[in-house]
Amino acid sequence: MAENATEQPYDRIVMRAPVGAILEAATPWSHVRAMVPEDIPWLAAAVWECYPRRGHFTDWDRVVELTQGMFKNEAGEFMPVASPVAVTEDGYIAGAVTVVHRLTLKDDAPDCPYVLDCLTLPDHRRKGVASGLLAASARALKAVGETDLALTCDADNEGALALYEKLGFEEIMRGPAGS
Repeated sequence: MAENATEQPYDRIVMRAPVGAILEAATPWSHVRAMVPEDIPWLAAAVWECYPRRGHFTDWDRVVELTQGMFKNEAGEFMPVASPVAVTEDGYIAGAVTVVHRLTLKDDAPDCPYVLDCLTLPDHRRKGVASGLLAASARALKAVGETDLALTCDADNEGALALYEKLGFEEIMRGPAGS
């Protein structure tokens, strides 16, 4: 019987970084724009493609609902200015970061802007897309007076954790998914 990833327990790590540290460590991506509601179909498809099938990401309709909900401020006040989309030179979307002003889904969330999603499509990984997107977010956050940025990452996502640590993110909480 094949192992089903949705049945395996996993930890989630909450991390926080000063926007200044992100700006110092990150290399900007040359073509970014603010996320717009017209990006919802693309973003839902990218989440479906990029995230493991576990937690909220086992059902396509739920992924679409969560993506639409972000623009309705269901996780916190959506910050389009701090939610960049990376575009390739030939006009294709390579990745995106979505940020809310404060995460309202959990009582113990850090009191700072929060990354809901940081994703890069597989064909564009290891090319600086995520780093550039987080730099664009940090730049926008600094411009509005924010000093920190937080996010959550699966503890088994070694590539993302390495990037976040390189950009100055430090673990502030850890717990089992769903807690």
